[in-house]
Amino acid sequence: MATLSITTAWNETVELVRREAALLLPVSFLLLALPSALMEAAAPQPGATEVSPIWLLLFLVAMLTGFVGNVAISYLALRSGVSVAEALRRGVSQLPSLLGAVVLVGIAFLFLFIIAAIVAVLIVPGAMSAAESGATAVPALIGAVLIAILIVLPFGLYIGARLMAMTPIAAVEPGNPFELIGRSWRLTEGHVWKLIGFLILIGVLIGVLRIAIGAVAGILFALVAGPIEPGSTSLWLVIVVMAIVNMVVAAYLTSLVARIYAQLAGDNETHKIFA
Repeated sequence: MATLSITTAWNETVELVRREAALLLPVSFLLLALPSALMEAAAPQPGATEVSPIWLLLFLVAMLTGFVGNVAISYLALRSGVSVAEALRRGVSQLPSLLGAVVLVGIAFLFLFIIAAIVAVLIVPGAMSAAESGATAVPALIGAVLIAILIVLPFGLYIGARLMAMTPIAAVEPGNPFELIGRSWRLTEGHVWKLIGFLILIGVLIGVLRIAIGAVAGILFALVAGPIEPGSTSLWLVIVVMAIVNMVVAAYLTSLVARIYAQLAGDNETHKIFA
C-alpha cells in the first residue's frame, strides 16, 4: 500500500500553482469560475415558480466545462511540459468516461437517499400522512428529510473519499466509467479515514473562506455602489469577486487532489514535474 501525506501533497500544490499559474489559472477561470458566475447571475429570483431556460443552458454548460477543466488542470498538475491545448484535448477526450462515472455514482446516491427517506418517513410520527397529503412544509416531513440527509451523509463522505481520485485518473489513465470507479476504489484502500478527514477539513475551510469574502465584498460594494439587488452594479461586482475566488480555489483544490493521486498511484511519471 502506498504512503499518503496530505502535507506533502499541499506543499507540491503550492509550488506547482506558483510556478504554473500562467497555465492553471486561465483554465480554472474560463472553464470553472466563469461559467459558474454566469449561471449565478442568471439564477431564478427567490419566489420564482419557473426556471429560466437560459439558466438551465448555463447549468449544462457549467457542468460540462467543469469536467473538462478539472481534467485539464489535473493533467497539467501531473505531466511536465504539456501545453494548455494538450490538457484541454485530454479533458474533452475523457469527458464521456468521467461524466459516465459521475452519473453512475449519482444514480447510486439517488437510490440510497430514496431508501433513507423511506426509512425516515416511517419512523417520524406524522411524516407519512404529510407525504400522502402532498404537504411539504409540515415539520414532521421536514424532520424526516433532515434525518434522511443525516443517514446518507456518512455514506457520502465514505464514497466521496473512495472516489476522490477519479478525475486525476481520467487525466492520465485510460478507462471507461466502471474502470475509473474501480481504479479509484483500489487506490484509496487503506487511506479512507485520512481522506474523509481531508474532505471535511477542506469543505469547512472553503465554505468559511467563501462566506467571509462574499460577506465583506457585499458590504463594501453595497456602501460604494448601492444595495445589492437583481441586476445592480453591486451584485455584479460581488459575482466578479467570487469568480476570482473560485478560480483560485479550483486551481489549488484540483491540483491538490491530483498530487494526492500521484502519491497513491506511485507512478514515477507523475513526479517528474518536480524533478
